[in-house]
Amino acid sequence: MALTTVGLATPAAAFTVSQNNDGKALLEVLLGNSQGLHDFSVNLQGHGDAFGIFNNDPFGLGAGIVLSTGKVEELPGLNESVYDLNTDFHMPGSQPGTFDLAQLDLHFYADDTVDRLFFDYVFGSEEFLEFAGSPWNDSFELLLNGVNLAQLSDGQEVNINNLAYSPTGPFHPDYIDNPVGSNTPVRLNGYTRTLTFEGRLQQNAMNTLSIRIQDVADGELDSAVFLKAGTLGTVTPATPPAEQVPEPNVILGLLMLSGMAIAGKRQQGHQDLNP
Repeated sequence: MALTTVGLATPAAAFTVSQNNDGKALLEVLLGNSQGLHDFSVNLQGHGDAFGIFNNDPFGLGAGIVLSTGKVEELPGLNESVYDLNTDFHMPGSQPGTFDLAQLDLHFYADDTVDRLFFDYVFGSEEFLEFAGSPWNDSFELLLNGVNLAQLSDGQEVNINNLAYSPTGPFHPDYIDNPVGSNTPVRLNGYTRTLTFEGRLQQNAMNTLSIRIQDVADGELDSAVFLKAGTLGTVTPATPPAEQVPEPNVILGLLMLSGMAIAGKRQQGHQDLNP
C-alpha cells in the first residue's frame, strides 16, 4: 500500500496548545450532546504538562483537548527534525516497561434512554516512521468500562505498528505522514485521519471512560491524542468524509539514514528487547 503524506492546507489562524490539567475544564471542552448521561466526575493521572486545550489544529478537528507523553505546548510548529519532540518526564506508566503515562478518567451515569458513547479524535507520534514495527510501540487506549475501543477504520487497534508496519511500509490507509520539511504546523512525524470512537454503554449504571497514552520501552519520543471539542456524547459526531490525499514524494531512504544514529543508541540501551 502506498504511503500518503499530509495534503491539508495550513489553517488561517495559528495552531495553538495551552497547557491545562484542570479536569473540569477539559471535560467542559469535550462534552457535546450528553443527554442521558449524568453525574460526571474527572480524574487525571500524569504530569501536568501532558494535558492541554488546542485550537485551529491542522487535522480538521478545530478545537479540543490533547493528552501527550510529552509537553503538549511543544506540539505546534513546523516539523524540522524527526526527533524534536523528545520529552521524558521520568514518570511511570501503567505497567512494567511503560513510561510517562497521561490518563484522563471520566466517570458518569447512563440512564436507559442511551446506549452508546461517541467522540472524534486523532492519534499521532514522533515514533513514526523510524521505529515502526519495533518494541517502541507507544500505547494508546480508549477504555470504556475496561474494554479498549481505540480502533482504526478496519477494526485494528490504533497503535504505531498497525499504522506503519515498518519504516518502509506497508502503511495503513488511516495513516498520514508528516515528514521533515512539510508545511503542516504540527511537529509530530505522523498521525491518523480523524477517527470516531463508538462504545456501548452500561444502562442504568455508572460507566468509566479512560483515555490513556504512554511511552513503551523507554520514555523517549512523544505521542499524543487529540479529542475534538463538543463531540463526547450520545449522538454520532458529524465527521466529514476523509480528504483525498495525493500520492507522496517522500524520500524514505534519507529518512532512514537520519534515524540510524538514534536507533543504534536506543538498541544499545535496550539489549533486553527483541525487535
